[in-house]
Amino acid sequence: MNKILYYNMSTATKFLLKSILLISIGLLIILLCRTIQSTNPPQAGEYYYSSILRDNYTVLCGSIFFIVGLLIGYYFKLNPWYVGISLILIFPIVAFYEATIYRGSHNLIPFELVIHFLFSLPVIVGVYLGRFLQKRRKKAMS
Repeated sequence: MNKILYYNMSTATKFLLKSILLISIGLLIILLCRTIQSTNPPQAGEYYYSSILRDNYTVLCGSIFFIVGLLIGYYFKLNPWYVGISLILIFPIVAFYEATIYRGSHNLIPFELVIHFLFSLPVIVGVYLGRFLQKRRKKAMS
């Protein structure tokens, strides 16, 4: 992106672009895990999309989220909680979408949100670790 254009954007626009980019990265990680693990698609129904997401969040996927969080924490100065929740935000988006389309499904949304938050913990830890390593490197260089 052109630096002049980026510096002329408002703070809200920058925040929105970062959020969309992080949500997209989270979705791409899930799709990458689905391709690597080659899981079977679930039965069509009211939990179709959330089943795809949930079934593909495994240890491998959590490890990839951790590595991405580590890289983001090392190279960018973003809030770890913001990054962690943004990368996993596709899970609640899909849950609310399915709850809207299929009335009666996802009737335990608050508990699902807690589980989705737990999915974001590897990312948050990775970002904190990346920031720590970057500060140590800076300190060692000076």
